[in-house]
Amino acid sequence: MLYEKLKAYSESGSYPFHMPGHKRNVGSGLPYDIDITEISGFDNLHDPCGCLAELQNDAAGLFGSRYAFALVNGSTVGILAAVRAMTKEKDKILISRNSHMAVYHAAELGRLDVQYILPETVDGLGIFSSVSPSAVEQALKADPEISLVVITSPTYEGVVSDIKSISRICHEHGARLLVDEAHGAHFPFSDRFPKNAVSCGADAAVTSLHKTLPSMTQTALLLTSDDQSAQKIKRQLSVFETSSPSYVLLASIDRCLSFLKHHRFAFDEYIGRLTAFYEAADSLQHLSVSYERIVKAENVFDFDIGKLCIFCNGYMSGKKLMDTLRSDYQIELEFALGDYALAMTSVCDTDEGFERLINALREIDGSCKTAGCTKDVAPCPLPKKQCTIGEAVGASGKMVDIYEAESEISREYVRVYPPGIPMIAPGEMIDRGFLSRLKSIEAAGNEILTDSSSFPLISIIG
Repeated sequence: MLYEKLKAYSESGSYPFHMPGHKRNVGSGLPYDIDITEISGFDNLHDPCGCLAELQNDAAGLFGSRYAFALVNGSTVGILAAVRAMTKEKDKILISRNSHMAVYHAAELGRLDVQYILPETVDGLGIFSSVSPSAVEQALKADPEISLVVITSPTYEGVVSDIKSISRICHEHGARLLVDEAHGAHFPFSDRFPKNAVSCGADAAVTSLHKTLPSMTQTALLLTSDDQSAQKIKRQLSVFETSSPSYVLLASIDRCLSFLKHHRFAFDEYIGRLTAFYEAADSLQHLSVSYERIVKAENVFDFDIGKLCIFCNGYMSGKKLMDTLRSDYQIELEFALGDYALAMTSVCDTDEGFERLINALREIDGSCKTAGCTKDVAPCPLPKKQCTIGEAVGASGKMVDIYEAESEISREYVRVYPPGIPMIAPGEMIDRGFLSRLKSIEAAGNEILTDSSSFPLISIIG
């Protein structure tokens, strides 16, 4: 059933402005003929010395690091392995609050004591700004025991932080820096994109090939130039990554690297398509897709122009726009939240795809009447931390309706999906402001997830 359903969808004419980055535009069919195991002559991903070692060396050269570890369990496994390799149990770590769930899970598994930086939002747009280097420095000065800093750059929406400055600050205070760069795999391949994290001094970075490059889902790289970290990461990957890595996925990484080596001109064409799209979008009267609104904000260091943030400016919700593009124009976006929707682009997008999107937006723009929708999409302040994530998960609990749990301590994550960033984490108090924000997000039609139950049920300590 699944295969038939996937084939039918691929033939439906729907255009993918979402990941994976290959955009279903580099071949079809399931390659059973190359699905093998670690037979003679095909190396071993957990101890590579042949063709897989060569693959990883090629990746390191292309991405500007000394070491590159090929990942077939996505950036998730890279984050788990890197955090474990770069910390000891019960260490203190500092993470940006808009981190992927894998960072929280790594903290849970390592019984780490997590402190948070809550990035500001870009004025009037409801998306997270860059992580401020001064905020990192302030946190490290306040607690010199912090051993690792983990930030997300770029964010889901494409906002990039000043990794060079943050890296320098971390090292001055005896901490190391891990960057979740899952959405920035394309950065090294055009000077119109921001610089990638390892070239800016990050101790390690995880990047998802499948999100913005022609590679299959679950393919990623873990990059570092530090000899000591590399050895520890290798050991932790043997713990977290499958012992039967897919050669189909590894072959996809190989083909992706070959594309990057031999088709650099494709990125010039991609930049041309993006430039033309933004110029065309300037004519919109009600909706807007101008990246300058983001990159010129005082609290934004840099921005990835490949992320098309389509702002509705109160004329409809982002989810309504996403639903309309799907139902009326057969265009599928990545996600929507509050007043905006996100179209993810890649080097594999086509002229026809960009033309379909701008024509659809023009028609929708022309039908806009009155700007009456709320644009309040500001995140909640940081909830009050009562205990560590590991302590909360390990405590006894009971199930309750979350809207009747004010002043209780959560044993679960509550997150909007996508992108899955926690609004509340285990060990944090459920307060009135959080519940009010949650209710407005639910009313807007966004999917809310908890860990072990069906929303609105949640496990609390007790």
